Amino acid sequence: MQHITHNITLSTITTGHGGHGENGGTGGRAGDIYFGSGGTSLLMALPHAPYAAHDSFREDAPSSCLVGTRVAVLEEISTWSESANGERPPIYWLNGVAGIGKSTIAKTVAERAQEKRMLGATFFFSRKKESLWDPALVLPTLAFQLAQSDDAFRNVIVDAIERDSEAGRKTLLSQLQKLILSPLLTIDPRRSPILIVLDALDECEENGATNILELMFTHLIRIPFLRILITSRPQPHLSSVFNKASSLAETALHDIDASVVDQDIRLYISTELAKIPRKLGLDMPTDWATEAEKNALDTLVKKSGKLFVYAAVVIGFIGDGWVRDPQFQLGLILNTWSLKQAQAKPYSPLDKLYMEVLRKSLSPFNHQEILKRFQTVVGSIVLLRELLPLPSLAVFVCYTTHVVEESLRHFHSVIIPPSNNQPPRIYHPSFLEFITDPSRCSMREFVIVAVPEQELRHAIRCFELMAKHLKRDIAGISDPSLLNREVDGFKEKVREALSPEVQYACRHWASHLRCVEIGEGSIMRALETFLTQSVLWWFEAMSLLESISNAPSSIEVAHRWADSSRCKPSVVRILSDSHRFILAHRDVIRSSALHVYHSALPFTAHDTMLYKTYTGDGKNSIQVLQGMESKLPRHLGALHAHSDTVTTVAFSPDGLCLASGSSDYTLRLWDPKTGISIKTLKGHSGSVRTIAFSLDGLCLASGSNDYSLRLWDPKTGRLIKTLEGHSGSVRTTAFSPDGLHLASGSDDYTLRLWDPKMGICIKTMKNHHGSVRTIAFSPRPDGLYLASVSDDHTLQLWDGMSGVFIRRLEHDSHQLWELGFSFYHDTPIPHPETLTAQPLHHLPSVITPKPSVAMTPLIWQCEGHWIQVMQQQEGYARRICYIPEDHLTSTEIAVSSQETYSQLAVGCYNGHMIILVVPHDLFPWSFSKEPADTQLMPTVTCPHTPLMSSTFPMNDDPPLPTHGTGQRHAWSLPRLFRHGADILARVVTVKTQSGGGYKG
Repeated sequence: MQHITHNITLSTITTGHGGHGENGGTGGRAGDIYFGSGGTSLLMALPHAPYAAHDSFREDAPSSCLVGTRVAVLEEISTWSESANGERPPIYWLNGVAGIGKSTIAKTVAERAQEKRMLGATFFFSRKKESLWDPALVLPTLAFQLAQSDDAFRNVIVDAIERDSEAGRKTLLSQLQKLILSPLLTIDPRRSPILIVLDALDECEENGATNILELMFTHLIRIPFLRILITSRPQPHLSSVFNKASSLAETALHDIDASVVDQDIRLYISTELAKIPRKLGLDMPTDWATEAEKNALDTLVKKSGKLFVYAAVVIGFIGDGWVRDPQFQLGLILNTWSLKQAQAKPYSPLDKLYMEVLRKSLSPFNHQEILKRFQTVVGSIVLLRELLPLPSLAVFVCYTTHVVEESLRHFHSVIIPPSNNQPPRIYHPSFLEFITDPSRCSMREFVIVAVPEQELRHAIRCFELMAKHLKRDIAGISDPSLLNREVDGFKEKVREALSPEVQYACRHWASHLRCVEIGEGSIMRALETFLTQSVLWWFEAMSLLESISNAPSSIEVAHRWADSSRCKPSVVRILSDSHRFILAHRDVIRSSALHVYHSALPFTAHDTMLYKTYTGDGKNSIQVLQGMESKLPRHLGALHAHSDTVTTVAFSPDGLCLASGSSDYTLRLWDPKTGISIKTLKGHSGSVRTIAFSLDGLCLASGSNDYSLRLWDPKTGRLIKTLEGHSGSVRTTAFSPDGLHLASGSDDYTLRLWDPKMGICIKTMKNHHGSVRTIAFSPRPDGLYLASVSDDHTLQLWDGMSGVFIRRLEHDSHQLWELGFSFYHDTPIPHPETLTAQPLHHLPSVITPKPSVAMTPLIWQCEGHWIQVMQQQEGYARRICYIPEDHLTSTEIAVSSQETYSQLAVGCYNGHMIILVVPHDLFPWSFSKEPADTQLMPTVTCPHTPLMSSTFPMNDDPPLPTHGTGQRHAWSLPRLFRHGADILARVVTVKTQSGGGYKG
């Protein structure tokens, strides 16, 4: 790997000059907006982070380097960025520990590049604002700024958006290819360099940051005129990517010669000390510090080490406007330090300074009150999941705004005081790290730790705020026929209706509840009140806040907590109902908040605790009188999974990840609880025929018509290895229980046994005389046996470790076999001499463990329009769900069996994937020969669910009558379905609020 590492020891370096050449276009600066041809509206519609640029107005925006400081490193970066194309590595990594000045350098580099008209785009990450750490916004934001910086860039990027208006909402790889790579590859490669700056990449979400970095090294380096400056802490997940780079320019700020840094810090401190008297309105000379303490400047420089943040905190402490005595403050600082200790640990100077800040805040008259306020106010700033503006913070902690301001007054050197209704912010992460680490903060009364008592207070306060402020139609929309996006002034209505502290309570009550001690009485009562009075209002609020996708996980957290706490059965039941309710109706509620009441609730199973609790107010627009099921539906919906047939599906062992493979050559990873797509995996050049997770869930194997197997990391989506050797399509694959072996079966009539870690074939097994359709390891830890089924009408048994042939079982059926070992908990795996198998007919099937010790294993099948389940030894199937005509299943069904339910995923020919949840209490297992006794008919929605539960047929039925009032009801069916969906017809009778009946 060619690393160009710079240890800067000189104060000046000759700087080359760059600029746009003859082929560089008109040129411009990031921030200049070009108009014409409708391009502006297209660009503005592109998702982007509005405060990501280096010159954005942000409370936490870094300052620029003081003139005369950081000269060497700035000139080195300048020389690199202006070098001829191909002369130096295209990516420069500036790294260093927290507080060393990376962001200040990055901003200065960006400003200078902007002056030279060579700045393309900047993204300054921050954890203090979600849009500034969301990886999904990084690449669209860079494209947005690039289009503003140069006419040529603008034209090609606008053209790309015109071709695909949804490019900014796709996967990171698609975003990069469509918005940046493909457009910029059309630009003359001889043009002058363009700089992109990414600052504090470690502040980005971890997996997203790694993926973005890998994409840049893989793809963006193909654009010869691009220069990319990246700053970050040397975090392991980033370092691992940088260390694999074949060509990289790098400077580690903490490795720069101390004498160079000392000069810079000395200049900074002396300049800022001279400004303090004027800022405080004091009559003091500019060299007051050296007059008061002869060696003051030298001492402060030495104590700063290489951390510019230390120097900044020192200046803030000395110039504290509340104390207004810089000489006294300077004396405290100078008498606190021990040079020997300062050299012992990189953070010890900062820790000592923070300790002095804390001691100074204490008053001999109200010591305990200050500590109480500190724990309450600063503790909330530290522990709350997001920052709150000062007035909202005051409401949340039950103090007046004045008390909060006074509580923070003593900490202005470490906490930025709020202005313009902004939240108070901790000056630098190093203080946050210090104040939450008892090993660094020796004043234990100041240490802030997320203990259950504090989480309890925050959880209780969330419930109190929701109980006080939430109500039906809180935003005053009133017309349920409107989508959220169609409401005039929607965002303003939401801001007025839901204050920041109430928004916080809605979003984060569950994360606090998760940390509360099991069985705590006050929170149990608060949770019960919330569920019986406010949960539907909360669903509405989450829709208004565009956070409804987080609602299922919040309810699930509460359900686990309530179940563990042995809450009342009614509480656990309504939580269970609420979870299945929001899974079934989230798409409806996401589109229109008021349809919590106007469609989701009326079409909820009438025997549920949720329905019984919330239908007594008589406010629903309609009532379903006939045709409804007594139980909640078990489907989560039909996901638009692929552009071609879904050929294979599989759950991870823990049931938290679902993988699908398709004839469109791709795999996709899903969150099965929310139906959200996590990643798309590309690499195969043929249809994906089989997928399998390792037992630990850390590896995903896929087999394809391209004759290869590929191993993936399901957490990152990274391709680990490609296994080649088969001469036909790979039909089936399976991991051994210990994960040490991977087996595959192919149309080439062979099985292969692989070492997945080494990526080598251990054994090729050739006893079959037809395509190998399916294989399975015995479930013992050592995977003692491997069974295979083939088109040659045989089942063959092999040694799962060596691949040695053991036995053949033949059958005369011309139907395909499905294969699975029994999972009895109380009996050993049968000896191969007694192993038998039976055909399961030509149906997509899967065998899963028995849900409980009293049950036998279950066989799940797709037959025609039905998904059904049967016991292994029974001849009758219980029908679970009806599938519409255009969702006929392909050949794959996957099941994840949990303690109380099974989750199913079914692939369809049209590229969709149906997900169902089947509770085990559904099965009394008294099978009947009569299908009418066992048929259960929940409806199945298709993508882009309309504003009503999938209950009415897709047709032009007339709207509901107005019943003489002249007022239009919400149930104009053509309007509700105008967005398009394929709906399974069901006959129901409904009753409007005015009492009229309607049958549809």
